[in-house]
Amino acid sequence: MDPVKNIHVVENIIPIEQQDSLEKKLLGNQFPLFLNTKSVFIDDQTGFWDSNTKESVRLNHCFVTEGKLVSNEWDLIESLALAIVSKLGIPPKMSSCKLNVNFPVVDFSEKNYYPPHYDTTDKGIVAIYYVNDSDGDTLFMKNEKVDGEYPIIFSFTPKKGTLVYFPENQLHANRSPRVTPARCVINFNFLEDF
Repeated sequence: MDPVKNIHVVENIIPIEQQDSLEKKLLGNQFPLFLNTKSVFIDDQTGFWDSNTKESVRLNHCFVTEGKLVSNEWDLIESLALAIVSKLGIPPKMSSCKLNVNFPVVDFSEKNYYPPHYDTTDKGIVAIYYVNDSDGDTLFMKNEKVDGEYPIIFSFTPKKGTLVYFPENQLHANRSPRVTPARCVINFNFLEDF
């Protein structure tokens, strides 16, 4: 099985006017963001380190956690979630959904990235919506290390309005932006079995 065939890219998942409005609101100074001292939760089943891994803080906003709505801001992204469900033909059942904002990190080199991880161990689909154009690629990797590193099989440069989706068992990570002031994505984890 070719793992790259399981990574799908959909441009303009929502209309451009809606993309612009969402970017303005989510990266504006009125949207509630919270400091997270870890980029991903690391454990033996879902998060890993290799020789290029570094950690840093990020800001995020949780919309859905453990299948429950936990945000008063859901109305901003509800139509996006429905567009994804419609396009992918999947049930509208989410285990989690959060906004992640990364900033340039001085001590990250061109090779560094945040910890490679799986979003969940539940059977499902991971969908990443890119709120803005930025650097700080999303990296898709082989699930086993080679010479101390997880080999990169596919890299996607954030493009506003684009959705990238893949199965839950696809190892992935992201780089810190180096040029763009902020890299902003919404991460959806849809459940297939419930």
